[in-house]
Amino acid sequence: MLGGCNVSEPLDVMRSASPAERDGDLNQAQAAAARAYIAAGKPHLAAAVYGFPDEPIAASAEYVGDGRDPPQEESSSQPDWVNVMRAWAPSTQALGWQRIEVEHAVQDLIRKGKVGALVAGGGTGKTTLLLTLFICHATGRPFLGLDVMVGSCVLISNDDPQEDLEEALERVMTAMELTASEVRMVRERVRLHSLQGSGGTKKFTCKVMGAVGSTGLQEFIVAGLEGVPDLVGIAIDTLRQFSGGSTNDEEVINLTIGGATEIARRTGAYVILPHHTGKQNYRDGVSDMYCGSGSAAIADNCRFVLLLQTAAWPDIESKIRRTGQEHGDPFVLISTRGSLLMKPCAPIFLYRDEYRIERIAGASLTRDQQEDDKDRAVLRAIRSGATSKNDVFRIVKGKKATVLDRIDDLIARGHITAGGSGSGSRGLAITATGARLLEPRP
Repeated sequence: MLGGCNVSEPLDVMRSASPAERDGDLNQAQAAAARAYIAAGKPHLAAAVYGFPDEPIAASAEYVGDGRDPPQEESSSQPDWVNVMRAWAPSTQALGWQRIEVEHAVQDLIRKGKVGALVAGGGTGKTTLLLTLFICHATGRPFLGLDVMVGSCVLISNDDPQEDLEEALERVMTAMELTASEVRMVRERVRLHSLQGSGGTKKFTCKVMGAVGSTGLQEFIVAGLEGVPDLVGIAIDTLRQFSGGSTNDEEVINLTIGGATEIARRTGAYVILPHHTGKQNYRDGVSDMYCGSGSAAIADNCRFVLLLQTAAWPDIESKIRRTGQEHGDPFVLISTRGSLLMKPCAPIFLYRDEYRIERIAGASLTRDQQEDDKDRAVLRAIRSGATSKNDVFRIVKGKKATVLDRIDDLIARGHITAGGSGSGSRGLAITATGARLLEPRP
């Protein structure tokens, strides 16, 4: 335990500093412990816990713990990327440019080896959705109609006990009506690990003398994943439980997502961090990449952010034609940000019936089709007897200013006439072109 920070594996190495160093000036103790890491062949932990460069360790203790980098007096002290930059030369390839094939773990939704967040309100179904995703990876079934990479997945949880995770997996498998061979695949490829009740390091960050530092948790997770065959996806549940500090703290988030990024880089699997949406964002229906609670660094450091949001059936029906076979509660899964080589996909409309999550099978309506349906709602209100804008609003409902603007737009397009004088707020009637718009769609 150092300054309230429990670092499991490095503890014996840290003890190599003398009692006088430990009991004396803290910077000297930190410097000695960092050098002990190096001597033990673990420079990455010296870098992670104390901010020492991986090599060489020859800096004065005055530079430890104050945020400054030690002076680099020799070229050998420079990071590798310095020489890489100096050695740059123009490409010798032919003038033709070959398109880079982007590997997707989940078609158009999650790229292989990237880090992202799954954001939702409490009790929305984040874990159920993740288990559904992992079962699809294990069996090769499409996930919500999207092709997946087949392989193993690991869920590491600080949020739920082991027995709850295993019971939830069983219920999701039952709801998905897996075959016997698919069940065997899930048993072999989906691994659930609750860290509740386990000792040792379980956070990405800790505070030492008031400063946020990394615990090196990513090293332990990578070690724990060693030997997992065909690893595709890793879930670290939840971001708040594993961060080690407030999710409002930018440095905590930077180090946490930085640790997750290192896990993704070294395993080749994507890492997804379930996270809660902010209370006010949830109430306001915020659906952009900053929908999660806490620091904006969460979205800025992730390569994808998925928002699972509750919905109402009337909202869904305005965007998609239902088949009539859906049961339970409707949701929408929104990819709120893309990355350099990947644009966010269109919203995916879902329904959840207990432990079964399915994509609504009906065809999604284009933006133009959605706008046409809203126009038809206004026209139907007038056909049913509404003669004023306020009458139409009372029938159509929604935001009043939006409804009134739509009425004015329909008048300007010649689908409605406004009788009377003045503002034209009374005497609404449908024209011949408006009547044609109300005709059944093919």
